[in-house]
Amino acid sequence: MLLRRLLLSAVSLAVAWLAVEFWFGSRVPGTNDRSESLPTFEPSPEQLQRWEKRLKRLRRIESGVGVQKSAPMIQFSERYGWALAADAQGVLNGDQISLNAIAARRSGEIGEQPPPGALRVACYGESFTFGSEVDNGEDWPAQLEVAAAGALEVLNLGVIGWGTDQALLRFRDGHDQLDSDVVLMGLMAENIQRNVNRLVPVRAPKEFVPLVKPRFLLDGGELRLLPHPYASEIELYEAAVNGSLGYDLADHEWLAESSEGSGWSNVANVVRAKREREQRARWWLQWKEPDGEPFRVTVALLEAFHREALEAGAQMAGVVVFCSILDISDPDRELTALHAALDQRGIPYVDLYDVIRARHARGDGAYGKTHLTAGANREVASAVFEWLKQELGL
Repeated sequence: MLLRRLLLSAVSLAVAWLAVEFWFGSRVPGTNDRSESLPTFEPSPEQLQRWEKRLKRLRRIESGVGVQKSAPMIQFSERYGWALAADAQGVLNGDQISLNAIAARRSGEIGEQPPPGALRVACYGESFTFGSEVDNGEDWPAQLEVAAAGALEVLNLGVIGWGTDQALLRFRDGHDQLDSDVVLMGLMAENIQRNVNRLVPVRAPKEFVPLVKPRFLLDGGELRLLPHPYASEIELYEAAVNGSLGYDLADHEWLAESSEGSGWSNVANVVRAKREREQRARWWLQWKEPDGEPFRVTVALLEAFHREALEAGAQMAGVVVFCSILDISDPDRELTALHAALDQRGIPYVDLYDVIRARHARGDGAYGKTHLTAGANREVASAVFEWLKQELGL
């Protein structure tokens, strides 16, 4: 009787284990298998509800039944994923914003050429360049123009949430028209993660907008654009609502990939994959891996920006390196490998780590919630101006 019970228990355990293995096996995606969805993309009921509501409104507007009450300051873009609207003024996330005809953060327009005796400086990048959490005129590009006292005309072309890849595309699209003498690329430490990401909710699960962006792949050492896959905002929201978003973007989503293989157990494979993805989410670690895809792609983007700007006639093309509020509390997050890569390629740069950290240590308020205060933007402008004077001989 005892033996029979032991055998039944063993069989039950084996069946249960096989069931668990089968279930976990269905959770292990192939790295480049289009039939699989992104393993880290699981929209919440609240996200889906918002997306459905937005899709209904978009369809009503398209059919002429509904109207857009007000033009949003951030709009869908087939080219970039999202972009700032031209000629927009108002409040965005609590900040007073003015955008001119070329969607630069600036209260006034610019001429075909900069004012006499001034060099035109175009600043590209993400929210640290745009100046989130400060009003117009308090962002560092605006304060740089003031500090230069007529020597520089500075255009703020940063866009909230962008990667270096989107900023490179905007540079390519508009540099010929701007004919800037100096071009600067703002680089925040987290950009290394954004530059290998296409579906933003994979790295920001609480994001309520199903943001999708293009990215570049390194193909034989050359950058190859993987464009935005949706032609309209309606197409994007249709994919988000019907569940195809995770399938459409499963290829080349570095943050969701893993090296899981045919191990001894599906459970072990899934656990290992989860740990690897959690490790990949720590963007500061990618700066210590020069052979990793995020590092190589990011450096290739900066190298292309620098080369193409000089070929187009710019006197200088440089990189302005920012740090997050988490970075300044950890000296191990200093970007020494990036410095070496830029030095090797002859790309001028200014790293603001020490400037921002010193302000933070003094207790002068370097950050608001997550971005630089007006005072910190002023110190950044001063540091960038001193750097430019040395580089340009001003």
